[in-house]
Amino acid sequence: MTTPQEYVRAVSGPRPPLLDGILRDALLDRGLRPMQVDDNAAKILQLLTLLHAPQHVLEIGTYFGYSTIHLANGLPEGGRVTSLELDPDIAALAVQNLERAGVADRVDVVVGPAADHLATMEPDTVDLLFIDADKRSYPAYLKLCFGLVRSGGLILADDAFALGNYGPEHVEGSAPDAEVRAITAYNRAVIRSPRLFSAFVGTNNGLMASYKT
Repeated sequence: MTTPQEYVRAVSGPRPPLLDGILRDALLDRGLRPMQVDDNAAKILQLLTLLHAPQHVLEIGTYFGYSTIHLANGLPEGGRVTSLELDPDIAALAVQNLERAGVADRVDVVVGPAADHLATMEPDTVDLLFIDADKRSYPAYLKLCFGLVRSGGLILADDAFALGNYGPEHVEGSAPDAEVRAITAYNRAVIRSPRLFSAFVGTNNGLMASYKT
């Protein structure tokens, strides 16, 4: 029996050659872990950006820029993405990929701990927030960013299904349930918040989408 993921891939057809080349370079040639959003989730990010028309998108977790490219492609005229990445080498690769995709002029990649940059930002200056970084920090990111997102803004978080195995922090020996507990705490917080209307989006790993009233 065909799974929903298999059906989506079959109907969607091959990804564009540019994006396919970026993925092959990162995952096959460089041996990076496949922690980027899946293709359909990337399209959903671009679709939501197109619909919401944000002037300022904040992304926590650039990785090699796959989600960043889709967010940037959905921007309206004059819109910008600020993307935060801890690893300078990965950030440099992301910048290269943004240039390959022709969207580097719309994106500012900031290298360093996300909390340091978030502390410098003014309240109500973010129209769309996308969180896809250290899973154990999801609740902390929500607290740090909630005041930055304006009323009417969107908050999106990847890996919302809390299925485990989230990358290096898990592989290097952290408690296997730490990420699951953190994401579950995040999901419960946004669902119960009186200021947010939230729902799961059925991507491969789940996307939690929240609208701030």
